[in-house]
Amino acid sequence: MRLYEFLLSGIVFLSPVLAQEDEEPEPPPPTPTGIDSFANVTLYQPDDPKTQLTAPRSASLPNNTVLAVWNDPSNNGSISIYRSTNSGFSWYAHSTVTSDSRKKLSQPNLLYINETSDGESGTVLLTAVAANDKTTTIELYSSGDQGATWDIVSEIASGGPLSNVTSAVANPSLLQNGDDITVFYAGKGDRTHAQKIVQQTTGGDYDSWGNAADVVASQSQTDRPSAPSVAKISKNQYIVAFQNGVLDTATNNYTYPIYYKITTNLRNAAKDRTREFRVDTGAVPSGSPSVTWSPLGGSNGTIVLSDSKSGSVFVNQALGEGEWWELPTTAGRALGREVAIPANDQTKLRFVGGTDPLGKGASQVLVTVMNLKKAIGA
Repeated sequence: MRLYEFLLSGIVFLSPVLAQEDEEPEPPPPTPTGIDSFANVTLYQPDDPKTQLTAPRSASLPNNTVLAVWNDPSNNGSISIYRSTNSGFSWYAHSTVTSDSRKKLSQPNLLYINETSDGESGTVLLTAVAANDKTTTIELYSSGDQGATWDIVSEIASGGPLSNVTSAVANPSLLQNGDDITVFYAGKGDRTHAQKIVQQTTGGDYDSWGNAADVVASQSQTDRPSAPSVAKISKNQYIVAFQNGVLDTATNNYTYPIYYKITTNLRNAAKDRTREFRVDTGAVPSGSPSVTWSPLGGSNGTIVLSDSKSGSVFVNQALGEGEWWELPTTAGRALGREVAIPANDQTKLRFVGGTDPLGKGASQVLVTVMNLKKAIGA
């Protein structure tokens, strides 16, 4: 079953606020700390409405600044970075990243480096898959000027072409853990696994990466776990959410239910059990998850997960144990829609979404900020 077969849920509200490509106006001055809620502001709209804009990712910087990227197959192999200085309400073209290897870049992910033990801060990292007809490489870029210019730092991992999902490297996702930076990605399979999710970690230099360690390796050889999303949920616990491509032998097609792990050791997460979602409404989250954590909702905080099937999100206030409950939102459903807690207002939840799975409506990247405190009654 393909994601395009899912029914549309929720209504996408369009906004006249558009990011400009040809002329880049001066950004407005930053707004005061704290964010008003708004629904489905247009970050970017392509010339061709059939363009598939998927898996957008954002990063909160100081002074109400937000950067955003997404997967755009029509962008000539480059990654466009857009910038907002008012917490996501209006957007402007900011910069472009092009691979020195002349490969096409896709599947970007952003990370703003909070202060490390040696006082370093202010660096923005971007990772993406650089691909040609024969190979894929996960490349890492850095910026010291809030995303205006970029330099390649390292090549983290390599694999076969994107057309061969069992040999390619794909879906990189970055996480800061103290002074360490960890990248999670769908890695090459082996004799007993069609595909695995692995991780590699580096210190502050970003160019010396440890060996790949398994995070998810299914017992079934045909399973294809991919699209990892990771969040810290307590002082020493993390959630690793991912889609697991499961072969339906009756139809010879794959479905993509979401599973997750709770771990205290990201370097040894393969030993932690894989968990299925149990949702109060009976919903089954599916396709390219994004997970984040909010300090709201009691001593355990609240885990929030978005999938590609629903306009709702799924929340848990027991550190991943027990039942999840479904929370309706004003954000439109989208392939690989991101959820994030804004750094300057932790009472809110930010959504960035692109193309709807059914291809309904205009092809564009939309941003929503929801009052999470009110929604969960915290």
